[in-house]
Amino acid sequence: MSRSQVEAAIESGNPFSLRMADGNEYFVPHRDYISLSPKGTFATVYDDDEKFYVLSLLTMTGIASSTASSNASS
Repeated sequence: MSRSQVEAAIESGNPFSLRMADGNEYFVPHRDYISLSPKGTFATVYDDDEKFYVLSLLTMTGIASSTASSNASS
């Protein structure tokens, strides 16, 4: 995945999930739940319990739109 693809998903304002090469998915319900590193090589995704996951864009395999009621977070 590229930084611009992740940024576009964030800017859409719609919930989405990030799919990873290992099969895990991370749900992003709102733009406050994700941040990108300055160089755009990593994304940090937060869950409702304030746990965080640092994800390499190199191992992201897709972005899927989601509804706010579905939580695919791992």
